[in-house]
Amino acid sequence: MQVLALLVAVALTYGHTLDVPFYLDDYSSIRENRLVYHWEGFAALREYAPMRVLTYASFALNHRWGGFDPTGYHVVNIVIHLLAGIAVLGFTRGVLRAPRLESSSHSWGRSGLPLLVALVFVLHPLQTGAVTYIVQRLACLAALFYLAALAAYVQARLATARPARVLWSAGCALSALLALFSKENSATLPVAILLVEWAFFEPGRRDRFRLAVIVGGGAMLVWLITAISFGAHPLSLAGMGGVTSQSSEISRQNYLATQMPVLWTYIRLFLWPAGLHLDHAVEVRRFGDGVVMLALAGHLAMISVAVMVGRRRPLIGFGVLFFYLAHGIESGIIPIPELSFEHRNYLPLMGASLAACDLLLTRWPGRFGSGGPLLLAALVPLALGWATWRRNQQWRDPVGFWQDNVRLAPTQARAWGSLGRNLLTAGRPQAAIRPLTEALRLRSERGAADENQSYDVMNLAEAQRQLGRGDVALTLIDTELAQAAKPTVRAALHLARGNLLLERQQLAEAEAAYREALRDDPWNLPVMANLASTLAQRGRLAAADSMFGEVLRLDPGDRMTRENQLQVRAALWAERGDLHDAAGRPAQADSAYRAALDLLEQVARMNPRHPVVEANAARIRARLRNPTR
Repeated sequence: MQVLALLVAVALTYGHTLDVPFYLDDYSSIRENRLVYHWEGFAALREYAPMRVLTYASFALNHRWGGFDPTGYHVVNIVIHLLAGIAVLGFTRGVLRAPRLESSSHSWGRSGLPLLVALVFVLHPLQTGAVTYIVQRLACLAALFYLAALAAYVQARLATARPARVLWSAGCALSALLALFSKENSATLPVAILLVEWAFFEPGRRDRFRLAVIVGGGAMLVWLITAISFGAHPLSLAGMGGVTSQSSEISRQNYLATQMPVLWTYIRLFLWPAGLHLDHAVEVRRFGDGVVMLALAGHLAMISVAVMVGRRRPLIGFGVLFFYLAHGIESGIIPIPELSFEHRNYLPLMGASLAACDLLLTRWPGRFGSGGPLLLAALVPLALGWATWRRNQQWRDPVGFWQDNVRLAPTQARAWGSLGRNLLTAGRPQAAIRPLTEALRLRSERGAADENQSYDVMNLAEAQRQLGRGDVALTLIDTELAQAAKPTVRAALHLARGNLLLERQQLAEAEAAYREALRDDPWNLPVMANLASTLAQRGRLAAADSMFGEVLRLDPGDRMTRENQLQVRAALWAERGDLHDAAGRPAQADSAYRAALDLLEQVARMNPRHPVVEANAARIRARLRNPTR
């Protein structure tokens, strides 16, 4: 029944998110990632993302099943979220049977606490940053395997029969390995096992030796796997230092200092989840800063209290310490360019949920009368579920979503750029100009090189094109192309330039721009599709058909490309009919014309009232009625 309750809760709060479009890194990591739509094997994936290979393989499977339709990606994310909630339920049930809680747990808490913890975990609106934001399947999948490993470890410790103990231990080891290859923040798992032992068990001398082997061996194995995956020497601190840093713009010390107030923001959002937004504005700070030192003092006080109460109140002690441990990779001394993201709370929220629910159900039962625990157990999930449903409604409206983001973080260039992009998608080019201009202004003030600037320029150029200012758009693109950029960015700029030239019917120049883009990014699907359209307009129908076919092989769900290919094939059959007609072969000509007409009728069913299709179909019908022969 408790699993069913989780299923219903997740379905009600996330069932309406299947049409949520791609956001931010969904484009670069999925939509524009050739390894997702052009499978090259696990070796290529491991080279691209050594410690995230399982998650990216799941994106590739999603694409194989449904192309770039977001629905399938959301379904998988939601299922992973449900399974993670079940893992939380299993872990909490297990620790309540552990020696240090078995005799002391409140009877109501023993039966109701696991479900409440799992419900808070799956229903908290803070989790939408990992579940509804497709690419953050990274956080969800890693957390699922991490929590499954902890739950299996607890069961192995509780098992009295050797076969069961071996089976649960094997499950723990397998889950840990899967977690490690889902996302790097799983590296804290050996320490989490140590924390489980400290909080819930009373290890004897032999247990301590076994625990030392598990934790020490696990930590060494994580270190070794990480080094091998990234091609670093495990005994070289300099080499491993490069592996454990994702940004050269901020020192480890300053990154850690910056995370001190950020962690308090996360805690505030857990306790009062108002003001959620995707792209937070965070100022880089240093130790010695009053805000940092005050935040650090608060964290040290929290950790100290958790350690002191941990022996008497294990769930609270463990929950608080686990929250900090689970943040240890992304909010520690490993610099990451993005200083704050809500999805980083996905795994830590298990600890926060455990501590908060134990406090509410078993430590303050008398504060709300005899029915207090039951009342809280009902009201808290309902309130969180309603907040999550509403937050997911915001995700469904990209324009409103980003308008809210720039209101809350007006200094974030990326948020302004995303707002402009989505206004363009919504067919509002005039409204898009201001946010795109603001994004470029903020990037210019920042001064650091930022490839997203090129995408803002492309979107601004597109807005100008839609407003009939093609010359202005072309100047913007040419100016940006003159700057140094990564190959994929240059390819996108050449694509934008080719589109402008194609609209002007400068077909030779458009083809040259598209071919230049393919030299920089050989598997760029929009470039391939637009080059095929250009070849078709230049009369090179066979080459266009071949390239359209390659695009559809990689992305079978591309409806427009399917329509274009059918039209090109219809034109090829019509040409064949004309040749047969001129050669005096009426039967062959009729057959070719009817094949062409059948293809055009397929396009008409896909896109009714298409003027070009209607005109071509009318011409072929006329040839069938009035042959020249």
